[in-house]
Amino acid sequence: MREFYTKSSAQLGFQIVLLLGLSLLGWYSAGCPEISRVSLLLFGSALAIGLAGLVFGLLAGLWASLAAIFLFGTLILCSVFITGAPPLSARDIVLWMTSFVLMAVVSGMPHKWIVSILEENRRLKEKFDTLVTIDEATGFDNRKRFFLAMEEEFKRSKRTGIPFALAIFQIRYFNKFRELYGETEMNHLLGSVAAILRDHTRLTDGKFRIADDTFAIILTNTIAENAAYVMAKIEDLLKVHVLANKKKAIMLTIAFGISNYSDKTEDYTEMIRHASLELDHYVQ
Repeated sequence: MREFYTKSSAQLGFQIVLLLGLSLLGWYSAGCPEISRVSLLLFGSALAIGLAGLVFGLLAGLWASLAAIFLFGTLILCSVFITGAPPLSARDIVLWMTSFVLMAVVSGMPHKWIVSILEENRRLKEKFDTLVTIDEATGFDNRKRFFLAMEEEFKRSKRTGIPFALAIFQIRYFNKFRELYGETEMNHLLGSVAAILRDHTRLTDGKFRIADDTFAIILTNTIAENAAYVMAKIEDLLKVHVLANKKKAIMLTIAFGISNYSDKTEDYTEMIRHASLELDHYVQ
């Protein structure tokens, strides 16, 4: 819950304003009576208990109310020893102590509801993320779909003997590009990459964005020589990128890794490892 208020300070501000507003409404309804310093101190303590309950939960609110009651009792005893009379009547003392406990309970319950709602939202988001397989920026399948497609294609080749190739390529210094040119230019770059891949690969070839700066292509029914030719052509097209404002063209650093299916390949993950290793050692 603390993380929730940290990320959304407006929510905490709203809760504070709500508490103050309700308190002022009650004071106005009572005819705007004069408030003593002791009453102001107690009122502030009640608000602090309410905030503790909202932010940290019912248990924290109850601990805060116990602390307030202890301090309140200490104040009463000191007043009795110094002046010979308590600062408030017995009725007011009982009302304030009761209000401390009620404030902890009333503020702690919304905390519990909000926490349960946030937890439910988190579960729904996780479920949604597992269902979504499309990368929004490029329209390609994402990393989860990539592994499923690789396994499916590998089993097909194992069964039929028809070869296929995997190509992984990375836009080096992608985060630096985003820092220099911003989100708009980054999305334009991703759109340009997606367009080039669509125009220069077949419809049957699987296209994936497996990381922010990394793409993968499953080239179906393709031998090693043809895969290298396709990637060389794509590399040449990706080297020069024209910014969305048309005012500047920049050179991109592209790294590639290619792996090919063979009868000796034991698992599709072996192909992924081989292509990733080539990618890491690629020299443009």
